[in-house]
Amino acid sequence: MRTALFGAATVAALAAGALATTGVFGSSHREAPRIMLDPSADNTDLYAFTAPDAPGKLTVISNWVPLQNPAGGPYFGKLDPEARYYVKIDNTGDGVEDVAYRWQFRNTFRNPNSFLYAVPPVNSIGDSNLNFVQTYDLYRERYRGGRVTDSDRIARNVPVAPDNVGPKTMPNYAAVAAGATQPLPGGGKTFVGPVDDPFFVDLGSIFDGINIDKPGRPGIGLGNQGGGKDDVSGFTVHSFALQVPAAEVTRDGRPVSGPTGANAVVGLWTTTERKAIKVQRGRVHDRWVQVSRLGNPLINEVVIPIGKKDLYNASAPRDDAKNFGAAALAPEPARILNQLFNLGIKETGRTDIVQALLTGVPGLTQIAKNAVPADTLKLNLGVPPAANPNRFGVLAGDTAGFPNGRRLADDVTDIELRVIAGALLKPEQGGKQIPLGDGIDVNDKPFRTTFPYVALPDSGFDAKFGRVEPAHAPVPQPPTP
Repeated sequence: MRTALFGAATVAALAAGALATTGVFGSSHREAPRIMLDPSADNTDLYAFTAPDAPGKLTVISNWVPLQNPAGGPYFGKLDPEARYYVKIDNTGDGVEDVAYRWQFRNTFRNPNSFLYAVPPVNSIGDSNLNFVQTYDLYRERYRGGRVTDSDRIARNVPVAPDNVGPKTMPNYAAVAAGATQPLPGGGKTFVGPVDDPFFVDLGSIFDGINIDKPGRPGIGLGNQGGGKDDVSGFTVHSFALQVPAAEVTRDGRPVSGPTGANAVVGLWTTTERKAIKVQRGRVHDRWVQVSRLGNPLINEVVIPIGKKDLYNASAPRDDAKNFGAAALAPEPARILNQLFNLGIKETGRTDIVQALLTGVPGLTQIAKNAVPADTLKLNLGVPPAANPNRFGVLAGDTAGFPNGRRLADDVTDIELRVIAGALLKPEQGGKQIPLGDGIDVNDKPFRTTFPYVALPDSGFDAKFGRVEPAHAPVPQPPTP
């Protein structure tokens, strides 16, 4: 329990606001009309945390290309050399990037006359039997006023881990994928490759009108007794895992002294850019434009209305209050839950949402006193990893978890459902203690304890989908901090 570090009032304000606003259910898989048609540019989830085995460093895991079938050959390549992939970091609180990491990819076919992705056996990432080879350069960029002031290539020709085709082609896939982890200058690490999608959620029940009571599966209550089906189980995403010294991303270029340090909090988001070409008076002009964006989980998928989803993907965090503030003040999921289950949830006037999600809570996730409201995943780099992590994060008093950053095992769906219902509002403000959930508590595969932390993907040969959580006794509501 780390609530004493900041005080119960601060933790309650953080959880009641930042958690409630992130929406309910799932990650950013195919969340907007335009990006749904461009899966190679679609970023699905963003995680940021301090790993127990890497103190003093920022660990970021950003995922692209949703809902991949591991058997989706014969051409398994998913990342596009004609796109730019970014992790962006605001360390001053103005909703504009100060530091960014950019990936640029290249594709090579060693034998274009073969239909095979790889010829058995492939025993290492440099094996000549691997027909399709994808590599990337990684750049660290610094900005001032939204413009790049310098750009350093910190890694060159790094191999992307190949897809796990099957045991005949890759008898020891773990050893092959391990070759994609490479060191970076200054003690960092990088990895890009396919992994088991780390998000866990019952998508079928959520998009069936938030069918969390699951009438077809009797005896499981409102999703807090197991019985859910992890519809992301078995699918693959491409993870960009990055670990860098905290001093690379802080406003003063120095390590973080502790949770109250002036440089402790940063805000992160990911974007994808593509070239836009315009012909004017016989001349061709091109420029890079943003086509996808992601900060906190589920903002665009659930909180932002359909008519503004494409705007969200094309806009910058600094404009979020102007463009989307109304949706945060009156989150639609609260109204839907009331209509379905008559829960008496507070539906309007959620000013706590705007403060905690967009500006951050003073003393924990606020980047600066005059921070601009912006949807970024805010992480206090001075908060040490929890000795006993709780999947409910801040809701259970574990301030090292969501929404102070986001760890792989944080159960953001259950957290958001319960706080939307009013778990941490005071009774006179409409607070409710309703243990809602989607019936899925953990990922289908355990996460690794060392970099890149995400689990290995299933092979195409034995791909499988869907996992049912075993029924269990009701999960008690965590105590209010």
